[in-house]
Amino acid sequence: MTRGGRVGATDTSAATTARQGRPLGILAGGGPLPIELAEAGTGAGRPIHIVAIEGFADPDVARFPHERVSIGQLGRIIASFKRAGTEEIAIAGTMQRPNLAGLRIDWGFVRNLPTVLALTRGGDDSVLRRVVRFFEGNGFKVIGASDIAPDLLAPTGLIAARAPTTDDETAIRRAAALITALGPFDIGQGVVAGPTGVVVVEGIKGTDAMLRDLGPGGIVAAHGKGAVLVKLAKPGQEMRIDLPTIGPETVRLAAAGGLAGIGIGAGGAIVLQRQALAECADREGLFVTGFETGGNANVRSDAAPSAIAASPALHIVARRAPTPGQRRDIALGRQVLGVLRAHEAGYAALVAREHVLAVSGSIGLADFTASQGTTRTWGRWTLGERRGVLIVDGAAGDGTAEAILDVALFSAAKRVRLAGIVVLAPLADEARRADIVAWANEAGVFLMWHGDEP
Repeated sequence: MTRGGRVGATDTSAATTARQGRPLGILAGGGPLPIELAEAGTGAGRPIHIVAIEGFADPDVARFPHERVSIGQLGRIIASFKRAGTEEIAIAGTMQRPNLAGLRIDWGFVRNLPTVLALTRGGDDSVLRRVVRFFEGNGFKVIGASDIAPDLLAPTGLIAARAPTTDDETAIRRAAALITALGPFDIGQGVVAGPTGVVVVEGIKGTDAMLRDLGPGGIVAAHGKGAVLVKLAKPGQEMRIDLPTIGPETVRLAAAGGLAGIGIGAGGAIVLQRQALAECADREGLFVTGFETGGNANVRSDAAPSAIAASPALHIVARRAPTPGQRRDIALGRQVLGVLRAHEAGYAALVAREHVLAVSGSIGLADFTASQGTTRTWGRWTLGERRGVLIVDGAAGDGTAEAILDVALFSAAKRVRLAGIVVLAPLADEARRADIVAWANEAGVFLMWHGDEP
């Protein structure tokens, strides 16, 4: 259960589960989705038992039989469901990645420590698959929202009154193609794009944070009125607990960011509080539409990843050097940049522990780096070490390292405690070398670029 707390479909029907007569278990994070699932289960005549995660779950869970627990109390979570006689559980609701150093834990946490540590590696989808396996290994069947409340799935066609324009539809296709292409890297399910380019790609902080970062006008204004938000399931993702989700708050944030509307994958995404969402969209003048993806087949782009991952060798040019793990992060970042270049979708990727935290879109590099200051990978940023490598395509400047590396970028890297910066370009102006290396050393980052050994 991670950013967006999204829940998806399985093959089990609600009627079958309701006939079993056992309580439906809901592991509840934040937001309205756990409540909507509880109401749907109650409406189908099924008892409900909610295990509410402290600090995240909505106070409305008190309307149903429930127990509040810390996210670190794994033994208590399992015991609560078993005492209630629950065999099937749904995992729903928003939740930020926790700080492991500050968790209140129990013996169940300690006993499952290898599983917990595995959750500190990889992207959202790999984490969610491990979460599902954990509960299934403890004797539960994990089911999706469509098993409980199939009406929550996004329909095909208009969800609000306004229809998308031709330019809007072009932007939707552009964004959907990028989400599909980035699927293997487990990055995000949301992209803001205009008919002429990608504005921003959702990272680890989630959709709401991405939309808030747009600000009023700003980045979107440069792409005209045609910029739209697209939410689409990634190819191969864990569909039971990780479908894209939108609600009225998504519409409000999209409007505040100057967007024209929202496109969402029909049949593979959740629409919360649909009536309120449509009314909000109508007030704000936004379109909201569900589009067919055909298993994402019809949104695939003909653009092939460039050969950027196999481009010339990189050399260390400052005091620090990358660790073997950071070299793996660099290799992953180069692959991501190949996709971004093919889709003309951005120039930089931030990678930590073999997990792509964010890609830049149209945001300036210094601002993009500074915006990652609150990003954590399950609390591991709080242990004191530097974390994360910024990998930058040379196309971000004029094809040279000195056009990219400036004081503002190194200052941002120092503030967010990045481990290193890699520029996939040579240094053409040797006179700038001493200054750039001094900035890197002062910021405490390793620095690499293309070129000969010094």
